[in-house]
Amino acid sequence: MKTTVVRAARLFDVTEGVILKDVDVAVRGDVITEVGPGLLGDEVIDLGDRTLLPGFLDVHMHLTGLRSYAEGRHLPPREILAVRAAQDCEALLTAGFTTVRDCGSAIALNLRDLVAEGTIPGPRIYAAGPVICQTGGHADAHHLPLDLARAQPDSLIADGPWACRQAVREAVRAGADFIKICTTGGVSSERDHPNDAHFTAEEIAAIVDEAHRLGRRVASHAQGRSGVLTAVLAGVDSIEHGYYLDEECVAEMVARGTFYVPTFDLRTFFQRTVDGGHGLPEWRLRKQREAIAAMGPSLLRAYEAGVLIATGSDYLGTPLRAHGANADEPISLVGGGLPPVEALRALTVNAATVIGVEDRTGSLTPGRWADLVAVDGDPLIDIEALRSVAFVMKGGRVHSPR
Repeated sequence: MKTTVVRAARLFDVTEGVILKDVDVAVRGDVITEVGPGLLGDEVIDLGDRTLLPGFLDVHMHLTGLRSYAEGRHLPPREILAVRAAQDCEALLTAGFTTVRDCGSAIALNLRDLVAEGTIPGPRIYAAGPVICQTGGHADAHHLPLDLARAQPDSLIADGPWACRQAVREAVRAGADFIKICTTGGVSSERDHPNDAHFTAEEIAAIVDEAHRLGRRVASHAQGRSGVLTAVLAGVDSIEHGYYLDEECVAEMVARGTFYVPTFDLRTFFQRTVDGGHGLPEWRLRKQREAIAAMGPSLLRAYEAGVLIATGSDYLGTPLRAHGANADEPISLVGGGLPPVEALRALTVNAATVIGVEDRTGSLTPGRWADLVAVDGDPLIDIEALRSVAFVMKGGRVHSPR
């Protein structure tokens, strides 16, 4: 088996948080075998004056195939949605995203398998499949009549602890790699509010216990304080969004090692659609205005307290949230006050830890998957260099950038 050496002027060391000069990465098969200066190999890929980083991760996104915010957005034939989502997989990979976590889409379960077998190009996908929520919860498709909402495969409705356990089992039966739940309302769901707490403490505890018993982590859509705190105390593994965090929330997250996936670039999307409309209804724009004001302080509160932060774009493939532009999330984190080094860690090793694959990806370390990205410039100096992807390798295979 041949050894390929990937060489560039700079390499980002996620452990030390520094840029190393003239350090090579040796790859054999699908793994990194050595990292150091002046390595020899059967093939040398010299990328010149660029920076090598671990493959990027996005741990909150959705491969839905959606292309519109119209009220009937879930009604196109699923075959059409699947083809669009397959295109999004390729866009993600060529933008440097070698691993993603889909936080709710039945299609993603199939896309995961198609990528794994080599039928379509894309990042490794860890998929939740259907989202679990209470009746009338955030994922209960408020815009659809009840019969259509119950027929769509992207959510499971559960009320009561035993029904919640059953929903976890059904998600696992469908192939879920982890469990996604909703413990608050949301900005985009019409008949609730981000500060509404969903599920009782007993229901969330039942979900967490059942998921962990079956070897699955739990990610909680939780925007408002009460639903965040209840979820954290029940033992969920990550809080998604967390727009309205207070000191008690972040203290409990630190104490319990709960990850925070702030989906912070949504603030940019919220502002652009508030300014321009884009056909979104006033009830949604009103909630977006409220969230814009809260998101920045919550992010800094969590960061300054030492909460572990990972990048998740919450992109769907829709206008202003197109897959392939997912590096906007770490860029927005820097805009929100995180140092570039912490945004890069959130994009790589922290994100890998959220999924539970930090021993396989997230750093350029011997024994890890050969997931490498090269960008023009130095992202520690200018984080927007993440948009200038010049080289992508996933599992030892080179993919052309956009």
